[in-house]
Amino acid sequence: MGDGPDGHSLWPGFSNVPNEFLERYFPLVIERYETVTDSGGPGLHRGGNGINMVYRFLEDGVIAIHDDRWFVPPWGVNGGHPGSRARKVLIRNDGSEVVLPNKIEDYKVVAGEQLAFITWGGGGWGDPLERDPALLAKELRQGLVSVEGARRYGVVLVDGAVDEAATQALRRDIRATRGPLDTFNFGPDLATLRANCLAETGLPAPTPPRWHTPLAQAAQ
Repeated sequence: MGDGPDGHSLWPGFSNVPNEFLERYFPLVIERYETVTDSGGPGLHRGGNGINMVYRFLEDGVIAIHDDRWFVPPWGVNGGHPGSRARKVLIRNDGSEVVLPNKIEDYKVVAGEQLAFITWGGGGWGDPLERDPALLAKELRQGLVSVEGARRYGVVLVDGAVDEAATQALRRDIRATRGPLDTFNFGPDLATLRANCLAETGLPAPTPPRWHTPLAQAAQ
């Protein structure tokens, strides 16, 4: 029915917690709260962008992180492209950075350190080449897409405006070379995701579960 909501919680039942509340009740300061440009998957309807929320801790303590979609990107549907994956980065006081898992408990932090809590973007719905180019120009001004990101929709933006001739030419080229559209675009296959995981995410690929008791034996 339309674009995905930007900065939306994973579960629709979650309510927004004002930054002022968090800063009042916890020893931290929220230094940045912004959309992640181009994180929503391209489509006739764009996937909602994720957010980058940066917390600075004012006291030593421990944190827990519970988020999803750091390994497998959110799927695109009916020709849409996948959204971007989530990422969590701890910035030490000496400027070094540590990529943290998206699910972790009791991780120690010290006063002054910052956590960049970057959420995933939603997958796109429908053919990106059918999206109104004027929307991409508007979203460029809003910081939701970049000039390079607009090209994933086959749209060429010059000085913030749509270059109509270049856009038509780019869309013709993309249509001629991309092949048929998939109902679901899962992104790279699991083997490719595993092979590239460390380089792309900063984390080792997850390992498949190993059963200590064979399933057939456990069922008896």
